[in-house]
Amino acid sequence: MASDEKILEHILNPSAPLGFPSVSNGAHDEPPKSPQGIEAKKLELKAVKLAEENQFDEAEEILNKALTLSPTMPSLLNNRAQVYRLQGRADDAFEDLTNAIELSKGVGDSAKQAFSQRGMIHMLRGNEDAARSDFEKSAALGGKFAACQAAKMNPYAKLCNQMLSRAMDELQ
Repeated sequence: MASDEKILEHILNPSAPLGFPSVSNGAHDEPPKSPQGIEAKKLELKAVKLAEENQFDEAEEILNKALTLSPTMPSLLNNRAQVYRLQGRADDAFEDLTNAIELSKGVGDSAKQAFSQRGMIHMLRGNEDAARSDFEKSAALGGKFAACQAAKMNPYAKLCNQMLSRAMDELQ
């Protein structure tokens, strides 16, 4: 039955690499239980909506307020990092992502997203080894985008693609 699911997943997502999970590993962020955590989550949702409307300064302000209420909630740092990235503040985003990974202990949805976002920053900085490492960690947590990126960056896959490309050129 599990092999049927893998075959179906490959048919539905042929570009997804084999060997990486394509569904969540089941580890989700712990929902907030304290009144401050619940309020911080409400503020986070408001900030995400503002960011989607390109109101980045307002979103950042609300996320800062939420972090004051609940400084150990990794999703807040992850979402603020996204706002920073959209503002062109890669260094601030990188710091928040690293802190989100640390707070999440490298598991859960926030870690999956943080590894993926940090991998993108590593790529922009030309640090392929660190990017691939972060993408692989996100992929292990169920990140589909990260799994595709990690597969593209695999040195063996690159070599194989080069050889295949040459063979196709020779056939034409």
